[in-house]
Amino acid sequence: MSRVENIGDATLYLGDCWDLLPELYADAIITDPPYGISYQHGGGGKGKWNIRHSEMIAGDDLPFNPMLALSFPECLLFGANHFAHLLPPNGRWLVWDKKDGMASNTFADCEFAWCSNPGASRLKRYMWNGVCRTSEIGERYHPNQKPVDVLLWAIGFTKGDCIADPYMGSGTTGIAALRLGRKFVGIEIDQRWFDIACRRIEQEARQPRLFTEPPRRIEQGALAL
Repeated sequence: MSRVENIGDATLYLGDCWDLLPELYADAIITDPPYGISYQHGGGGKGKWNIRHSEMIAGDDLPFNPMLALSFPECLLFGANHFAHLLPPNGRWLVWDKKDGMASNTFADCEFAWCSNPGASRLKRYMWNGVCRTSEIGERYHPNQKPVDVLLWAIGFTKGDCIADPYMGSGTTGIAALRLGRKFVGIEIDQRWFDIACRRIEQEARQPRLFTEPPRRIEQGALAL
């Protein structure tokens, strides 16, 4: 039996997304799924919640199948270059430049995301390179955490009022969704990350809301309401 936490406009489930997601409604799936590459983070440091980042990502030992995510009205998948052959020919590619001018090193220069809404490819420059970060310095909760600002940018390419992240991790997508006035549904199979996501999203839910109506998509640097 899965655990459910209702926090403001967010509903968070502890469980397997393959069991839960077919029973849930959302306008858009925005997620950073396991890519099926058996990735294991090499860092031994501890994050803010005193958790070591050395285990393999749950589910990353099997090929990722995007079909369930693609069944929703809108879909945005980070790491989609690893399973691009399974995606429809339409849609658009988004590129997150993680170096923003810094010379290449052992970390990847960028990450790719695929969005089901067609349009021109877009690029966001935002430093996120080990300890060199534009924001959230020292706030490392999850080994594959992304900055809130990048998720704010990604959500802007969707139109729906309810965002779901079936691989929620430490809850960054939920924080960005609430900050933009969207509803959020999150699913996480690992209780460690689920508990952290609950804390982070609860903290965000306490903040005054910037928007009284859900904002619509961000395109070419403009926010269209």
